[in-house]
Amino acid sequence: MESPSIEPHPEGDPMALRQLISGAATALVVAAGLVTIAAAPASAAVTRAQIVSVAQTELNNASRNYGAGPQGQWGVCNYYTGYFRTWKPATAACPTTDGVRWRESDWCADFAKYVWKNAGVTYANIAEGSGGVLTGVAASFKDYGTTYGTWHTRSSGYTPQPGDAVVFDWEGDGVINHVGIVSSANASTVFTIEGNSGTPSMTRARSYTRSSASIVGYSAPVGVGSTPTQPPAPGKYWVDTFAAAAGYSTPGGTRTGTLNAGTNYVYCKVWGPIVQVSGAYNHWWLRTDLDSGSPWQNQYVSAYYLSRWGNDEAKDNSGVVIPDC
Repeated sequence: MESPSIEPHPEGDPMALRQLISGAATALVVAAGLVTIAAAPASAAVTRAQIVSVAQTELNNASRNYGAGPQGQWGVCNYYTGYFRTWKPATAACPTTDGVRWRESDWCADFAKYVWKNAGVTYANIAEGSGGVLTGVAASFKDYGTTYGTWHTRSSGYTPQPGDAVVFDWEGDGVINHVGIVSSANASTVFTIEGNSGTPSMTRARSYTRSSASIVGYSAPVGVGSTPTQPPAPGKYWVDTFAAAAGYSTPGGTRTGTLNAGTNYVYCKVWGPIVQVSGAYNHWWLRTDLDSGSPWQNQYVSAYYLSRWGNDEAKDNSGVVIPDC
């Protein structure tokens, strides 16, 4: 059977589009409260999917996913510093959201700590003034890993897992100056959700080559449970697509409609004709309901259009392998 044609992408390289848009996700699981843990991990461990879900929720929360006002002496006004460090300065540019007065600071570490704490990660709930390892400093996430035995250097060959904290040294001078939350990774690329990222300062989805010298290493959350590799079927599995995907009656068969770019659900996957542009390719096809066309129900789109996974991978936004049809 002949492979379907690939519609042109407006920005050129499809891998670049995946990197830029891969974080635009709808949260699947919302952590329901703050978990107070004094010592050993609870028997019902938080999962990596829950951590990523909290990060995705914050990424999409337009009421606080940005820094407010100009860059000041202490950083930029933001919600997450105000949540943890009420002693930080607050100028007239700092608003109040959900009862929290925003405060001025560099805030990547405050964002990452907020994600871990609200997902229920062990020891992330301990305030820095009460002996907690995690602080408003990015390097404290390496300290967490070395303290609790979950630290992995980039050069160790460790494969980053969803929910890990990844720390960076931008200048290569041995000083850690940024941290983010790993949302997923493949053999060559790690995808993240980060606070205080870019200009203007915002919560953003990013991606990096795993061999990048700017990556110092990864701290895994203590006591985390593994994400199931195969969820029960039937069901809907939420995925992000980086561009509008052509829909077909069967994998590579008759064109029937279009699945719009963004967050969509799929039911299951089947192996079929390869879809490839440059070095990006995928044989998996996903059964879904299209946004337009006739018929639109139970049609197929190529897993090539998934934003956050690599070649011949078909997983949902939490890293769960989509079941076979």
